[in-house]
Amino acid sequence: MADVTVTVTPTANASVTVSNTVAASSVTFDPSSSDLTDTDLQNAIVELALEKFAQAAAPSTGVTEGDLWYDTDDDKFYARDEDSWNEVVTSISGTVDGGSF
Repeated sequence: MADVTVTVTPTANASVTVSNTVAASSVTFDPSSSDLTDTDLQNAIVELALEKFAQAAAPSTGVTEGDLWYDTDDDKFYARDEDSWNEVVTSISGTVDGGSF
């Protein structure tokens, strides 16, 4: 895809809208600095989504070391270490702010 340059010199109010839609599957991704293996953005997002869980029961299938699980029943946070879930945070008091993206 070529770069597009738009120059606007308004003599009054001007509005310019430029839109270009690209499928995530056609955007390449370099996984070399992560634990992901997929090389296109769509599959990398799916792969990343499969590394975290938020549910009441401990996940037992499709889990690998480094995965994260938030226990929605007990409000506890776990990380996968080899073949077991290990609690990461033992207690939280006050308000927890996850920030913004």
